[in-house]
Amino acid sequence: MTERIVSMHAAYKSGQEVVDGFLSRPTTADPRTAIVLVHGYRGLDDGQRAVTRRFAQEGFVCLSPDLFHGKTFHTLAECALQKTSLAIPTAVEKVIDAVPYLRKLPWVGKKNIAVLGFCMGGGLALYALAQSRAFAAGVIYYQSLFPDPEDLKSIAAPLLCHYGTDDPGTTKTEIDMFRETLEKYKKKFKIEMYEGAGHAFLNNPQTKNTANREAAAKSVTQTSKWLKKQLA
Repeated sequence: MTERIVSMHAAYKSGQEVVDGFLSRPTTADPRTAIVLVHGYRGLDDGQRAVTRRFAQEGFVCLSPDLFHGKTFHTLAECALQKTSLAIPTAVEKVIDAVPYLRKLPWVGKKNIAVLGFCMGGGLALYALAQSRAFAAGVIYYQSLFPDPEDLKSIAAPLLCHYGTDDPGTTKTEIDMFRETLEKYKKKFKIEMYEGAGHAFLNNPQTKNTANREAAAKSVTQTSKWLKKQLA
């Protein structure tokens, strides 16, 4: 059963900068666990907003910070340039600084908070988990920004990771290397593979690919159940 939600503009301070964002939450007054959702290289577009709403309907307070200052990008060249030009430490700091903002909200308070990232945002979520103990769990969707294995050594939170088998951006080789790193450092993780699904199968609501749509639905169900257990 999906919950009734309300969505709105959000903003919080990170260093000397104000980070805009998009917030969705259940309309009930009781505090809920929360998720910081980190967008991919298209920016905080309609697809990211749709995903933010979708997880709010599952019962979480969801915040998507805008790391591209209100701009969205659509061609492969534009998107790739934004990702490869990104100041990673600054972006990670903005992700981490979303936590004290959420803690100020009566809808979250002392409840546990997870970080969830897509594509470029999947890599940023991994960096955030490695650099901060503020997150009780991490969900990674087909990261296309790959931290050095040593940068993953300090991750303490459990991970749930989703990938399609037909993804040219996050290849089987990259997934295997990532798995080996997590096993080497004895991290708590689970990797889910979706047969025939490609990249961005969740945060591309316009897709007509059946495998992508099935992977999107299944991954949301699995993520919601897993997060409710990890954040309880």
